[in-house]
Formats: sequence, structure tokens, C-alpha cells
Amino acid sequence: MNDQNGPKMIGVLLLEYGEPASLDDIPEYLRLHYGGYTPPPEAIAYLEERCRQVWGGPNRVSVPDQIAAALADELARRDPERYRVALAARYWNPYVEEALPQLAEAGYHTIVMLPLSPFSSHMAMRSIHNALERARQKCTIEPKLSLIADWGRLPGFLDTFTARTRAALEQFPAKQRDEVTAVFCAHSVAESAQKPETEYRQQLEESSAAVMAATGLRTQRLAFYSAEGPGQWLGPDVVELLDQLHAEGGGAALYIPIGNVYDNVELIYELETRIPQRAAELGIQTGYSAMPNAAPEFIAGLADLVVQTAESA
Repeated sequence: MNDQNGPKMIGVLLLEYGEPASLDDIPEYLRLHYGGYTPPPEAIAYLEERCRQVWGGPNRVSVPDQIAAALADELARRDPERYRVALAARYWNPYVEEALPQLAEAGYHTIVMLPLSPFSSHMAMRSIHNALERARQKCTIEPKLSLIADWGRLPGFLDTFTARTRAALEQFPAKQRDEVTAVFCAHSVAESAQKPETEYRQQLEESSAAVMAATGLRTQRLAFYSAEGPGQWLGPDVVELLDQLHAEGGGAALYIPIGNVYDNVELIYELETRIPQRAAELGIQTGYSAMPNAAPEFIAGLADLVVQTAESA
């Protein structure tokens, strides 16, 4: 596959968090998420209810699969023979431990790893490095790995979010738009005094500022969702922020999920259920901007990033 006289063949491993593909997958998914322990029935029922509500049925449509297919098509358009794109998850199948060795054994000895999360935290990087180490131990051929740790200032990403934020702002009456608070949101992470998530928050703030400048929104906040477990987690929570806005006299909030690139159960449940329910109780109008998913401009930006990384590998 790697002809020494020809161009270097590049594997591209898209890294996602992973979520169940159907309601039937949930018990096993939670068992793995709980480190091998059998999940309690109430935890299974809790996730089933959320998945059923977001999916509208027993199965999900995998947006990461759509992103992987679109990226493969874009890279093939640029160089038909050089790239192979594979999707891998940290907490579900296809696992990183399976996908990485398969790429290496297929002859792709240089592999660009692109997390489908534009911002890097200590918590996420630790999980990714652990998964990669397990995968490398299964490789019969040691591949050269190039990990793109964060890419939240990528033009294709910011331009897509900017366009979708402008479209979402149209949901509000014209007279109200100057008063809309932009709430940029991302997944919460645990932090400690030894490992504060200062850089993660700074990355989010820098990309949020770029979207603010491009859209003309005047007021912004940063909030987080899915804090779980003991310890200190980044906040405020996306729903708790509504109470703060209400106390300050705010009447409208546009949620911009800057920390995500594709629809997933965890986030969509927040945006379409928890946030609207509390907002209705407080009399606050809310909306949210759509995520990039497999938008052509976003996919083109990812392809640019892969090519640039491959050329320097």
C-alpha cells in the first residue's frame, strides 16, 4: 500500500465519544460506561427515555457516520488514492482499539487522528491517550500517529457556526434581537487545583468571541451541560444559567453549542427538553443554533486540516 516511490498513504481516524445505536444497545453501553458493572434498572430506563424522545423511535441516525462518509468523499475528490477514513469511538463500537490496528494492517502507516470535538480538555485528552495506547498495543505494525488536539479556530468550523447562528437569530422578533443573550455551551469537565481546565475554557471563549464579532450579538455567556459525578465541574449549568438571566431581567437567550459539531442525544435533550421547559416557567424565549453536522463548508475545513497535518507528518 505504501509504495516508497509514490505518495505516502494516509489513514484518517475520526474519534467520537460514542453512543448507543438502538434502545437494545443501552444496557451494554451503560455497562461499559460504568467500567463493567451492571447498570441499575433506573439508569437504563432514564437513558431509554431520553434516546426515544430525541430519536423519535428505537434507533438513532448516526451523524458521525455521515461526517466520516462526507470527509472521505471530499478527500477522494482531492486525491482519489491517498486517504482512507475510519470512524472510531472511545466508549462504543467501532472501538479505537479495533479501528486503529485495522488501518495500520491495511497499509496506512501514517494516521491522522481527528477528534470530533474542536476543543481539548485534560479529561478528554487523558481518555483519548488511554484508548490510543490500548490500540497501539494491538498493532502488529507500529503506525506513525498525528493527533490534532484542538481545532476550534478552524475557518470552516467557525464560518458554519456563524451562518447557523445568524439563521437561529431570525427566530426572534426583529425588535428583540439586540437584547438576545448568546449562550455558548459545551460539555462540562471535572477539574482540580492540580489540573484546572483553564485552557479548555479559554479555547471556548476565543471561538465564541469570533462568532460574536461575526454575528453582531452584543451579550454573551458561557455555560456547560452534563456535569456528572463527584468533584468540581465547570459551570454554570445551561439550565441554571436561565435563572441567572431571569434574575437580571433577561428575556431571550440563544444557545450556541460551540463545543459540539454533531447532533447527539446528550446535547439535543438539553436543547430541546430541559432548557425550553425551564425557560417556559421563567417566561424567557429561547432558541438554539444548529450544529455543523456534515455541512459542506465544515467538511471542506476538516479536509484542509487533515491535508495540512498529513503533509507535515
